[in-house]
Amino acid sequence: MTLIERGGPVMILLLLASVVMTAIIIERLLIFSKKMKSPPAAVENPGRLFQELQRGLPALHTIITIAPMLGLLGTVTGLIRCFDLLGDRVQGYDPHTVSLGISEALLTTAAGLIIAVVATIFYNYFTHRLERYAREWYGDEENKTTGENGQ
Repeated sequence: MTLIERGGPVMILLLLASVVMTAIIIERLLIFSKKMKSPPAAVENPGRLFQELQRGLPALHTIITIAPMLGLLGTVTGLIRCFDLLGDRVQGYDPHTVSLGISEALLTTAAGLIIAVVATIFYNYFTHRLERYAREWYGDEENKTTGENGQ
């Protein structure tokens, strides 16, 4: 039985979130390495450049928010399944079946947390790098045009 099957239906949503997260991270790494080689002042439309660099970051932030919630949803559905089995007096108590519900709960929680942690690391990396890029180029340009030396 695969982890996706053992994690229940919520695991499919978590898998989808992890695929989208991975695609955004790879695409952003490629774009950042390509577009941040030259200063924004050398680009015809710096505003468009920054919009392009920010693309995908709101979706990554959404994944950071929803992945732990989906993990908790899987926890709840797994525990509901456990309690349904424990309360079913017709079939009796089957420890193996109950343990599958607990396994579902733990797997989805772990998956949601792992996805959120990875997404947070890359989201913070991208936003910090973007802010530093803007500060380096626009901050320097601002000081040059106003004649200030930062004193």
